[in-house]
Amino acid sequence: MSAADSSLQKPDFTGHWILNVPASTLSPIVSPVVQSGFVRIEHREPTVSVHLSVTMDGKPFEARFERPSEWDHDALVFVDTVPTPNGDMTIAFRYELQDGGRRLQAAERLRGGGRDQDNVWVFDRATEPVAAD
Repeated sequence: MSAADSSLQKPDFTGHWILNVPASTLSPIVSPVVQSGFVRIEHREPTVSVHLSVTMDGKPFEARFERPSEWDHDALVFVDTVPTPNGDMTIAFRYELQDGGRRLQAAERLRGGGRDQDNVWVFDRATEPVAAD
């Protein structure tokens, strides 16, 4: 592989990640109730599968999705619009690897449906696979 080819190679987000609550910057709505969490990512270009689990106030919130990879430079980005009783809500995520791939930062932006908020979730790479399905 030439130097030019290697500069075009995108990072691989595959891994098991544990939520680092103190390193995260969460909105006042979410921050007081977040206790723990993980994200498991299977990244096989051009597809990425994500399983996110966050325990808030003793209750797990789960999200799973698989979709084509969308890139903004070296960041994976996802945007969804979901209907809510208070109107449509747009959720945008930006996943970036940091610290030599030992840390995953997921910047989340919610707009509409009465839930405008910004969160920066920080996950550390797990040394053991996360056990959950």
